[in-house]
Amino acid sequence: MAITRRQVIVGGLAAGAVASLPLVGRRARARTPCKLVMVLNYGGWDTTYSIDPKPGLPLIDVAEGTERRFGNIPIWSHPSRPNVDRFFERWAPRTTMVHGVQVRSFVHTDCIKRVLTGSPSETAPDLGAMAAFELAPDLPVPYLALGSQARSGPLASITGRAGTSNQLVALVDPEAAYAQPGGLIPDQGLIPTGQEQDLVAAFIAAGTARLRATRGQRGYNKRRIDDFAQSIERADRLARFVRDGASLGARDYTPQLEVQIPLAVQALRDGLSQAALLQSSYSWDTHSGNNQQSMFHDGLFGSLDTLCAELESADLLDQTLVVVMSEMGRTPKLNGQQGKDHWPVTSCFMLGASVPGDRVLGGTNDELGARSVDLETGELDSAGTQLQAANLAAGILSTVGVDASGYLPGTSALTLTP
Repeated sequence: MAITRRQVIVGGLAAGAVASLPLVGRRARARTPCKLVMVLNYGGWDTTYSIDPKPGLPLIDVAEGTERRFGNIPIWSHPSRPNVDRFFERWAPRTTMVHGVQVRSFVHTDCIKRVLTGSPSETAPDLGAMAAFELAPDLPVPYLALGSQARSGPLASITGRAGTSNQLVALVDPEAAYAQPGGLIPDQGLIPTGQEQDLVAAFIAAGTARLRATRGQRGYNKRRIDDFAQSIERADRLARFVRDGASLGARDYTPQLEVQIPLAVQALRDGLSQAALLQSSYSWDTHSGNNQQSMFHDGLFGSLDTLCAELESADLLDQTLVVVMSEMGRTPKLNGQQGKDHWPVTSCFMLGASVPGDRVLGGTNDELGARSVDLETGELDSAGTQLQAANLAAGILSTVGVDASGYLPGTSALTLTP
């Protein structure tokens, strides 16, 4: 196998990222595997602006609007948010809404761990990393992290982070590096000949074999050596993927969904990745001027319409679960700065893959608190349980084809599919 100096660097970085962390073993799959796209709205959205209407309640301040139903899904509608209506006009028949998700904290860092991983642990991998590792660990970039909040934990070796300017492209293709001041051509470093590539590959293979024979025949050491060897192979596959004409996007990548969406869809379509995390760039943490949420919701749903349309056009929507979430909600009442503060109850929604549409699971009460549900059906049940982020995470993993018990032991999953 021919390998370049840059590929050695890529593989070494990927392997080194997990050198001191234990990997979770692969588990039995729960159902037909599918791809996963998560869209994170970091900062805490006000769900009353669109997906959880609360009209005429004395304990909840809401924006102007009227309740409109799209099948069984009620939406808070207003002319200033036309993209919200447009999205549900098109996608409500495929959408499952989930309300009353408990995150058990008012702190962003705690809440983001719970909604992305289902756990309060600092080192737990997120849903995208788990799904990619269990379902397609041999792809060039199993988990494509386009959002800054991705949490790979011990699965860092299967995660590719594009960075705010898509540094991933320059790592694979030296010609994509930024030009130096004055128009100078960037130094591409050593460009080995074919014979030199063969020598480098043989050197790496011999060193790996020597370590495996002397100290890596079993247990932890064997897993670490296997990680390194596999990361080298994935790096080579990624480089060949690009050389064969696939694109990792432009070098002028920005954190906007409009830029992330085509890159994520192409990565899923062309076999680069199994899972992707996208992240909107809006400042959702509206402690003052909560009316900004109207613009944020309209922009978000416009982007989501584009995402779903592009997935459908690529014949991917039926085999991809799209999950839209925020790590927390916002308080029912406005504060003195006409903003809203942190709230430990949130909502999410999903569509695609095998998830039935035109339905609402769970709910919130007239004070925006979480209502109890039957986890088997998602129906409201006063004798049921409070829906925790862990229950939702386990349900998402099960839906994409991963047995959640190895990651969230003892956690009952919210049933998302019949």
